[in-house]
Amino acid sequence: MDNKKNIRQIIFISTAALIIMLLYFFVYPLYGRYFPKCLLYTFTGFYCPGCGTQRSVTALLHGDIHSALHNNVLAMVALPFLLYSTVIFCINTFSKKQIQQKIFYSPLFVKAVLIAVITFSILRNIPTYPFDMLAPL
Repeated sequence: MDNKKNIRQIIFISTAALIIMLLYFFVYPLYGRYFPKCLLYTFTGFYCPGCGTQRSVTALLHGDIHSALHNNVLAMVALPFLLYSTVIFCINTFSKKQIQQKIFYSPLFVKAVLIAVITFSILRNIPTYPFDMLAPL
């Protein structure tokens, strides 16, 4: 029963991801009114760690890796980890032998991610070269 539930989850999430990717491919988030705006940037003028991620995903879908990295390098660095986790989840759903994702449950990994996100947030808001290159386009 649990395997059927996981298969349904995979189908649902895959369909939702495909629809979202098509939306980001055909509509540029900066000009689309359907996309959420960053509340932190709207109220304070400071970039949060996620600012530029929508534009980064759009650029990546169009094959513009340079622009994707410029809009949010942290999101592009996190993408392989997300893809790895997704692949392992799918493999575990369809196989009897389960693969453990030990890296995500390590306290060292959690601390490293937290430090990276905080450091990235601070550095991208410094308005001088080279830190201004971390700000989204």
